[in-house]
Amino acid sequence: MGFTDKTTHDVANKIINEFFFVKYRPTIKDNNNWYENLNNFLVTEWDFLQESTDTQSKFTDDEEHMVIVEAMQLLLDNLNVDEDAFEDHEHDIDWMKFDDIIRHYVCYV
Repeated sequence: MGFTDKTTHDVANKIINEFFFVKYRPTIKDNNNWYENLNNFLVTEWDFLQESTDTQSKFTDDEEHMVIVEAMQLLLDNLNVDEDAFEDHEHDIDWMKFDDIIRHYVCYV
């Protein structure tokens, strides 16, 4: 399946809006900042997905990587996190868990 920038964006957009944010939004706590809320969700969702059955992706590793990169950018845009805020708190978030979660969601697109 030849991926284009549009395909990558469309798949990532579907994952972020139809899977990720549907589960993430109810977990947001007003008294936490964006990176605490995000990391708390990532840990919980990653733990939950460890109990689910493995699914097979129809995408190559390179295509999945492209989707993950795009999904991360869409997530940060949706959270209104600019480059400075990202750099300040990049290490406060377990991005490997984010990658694993998106890889799991890719199997449902």
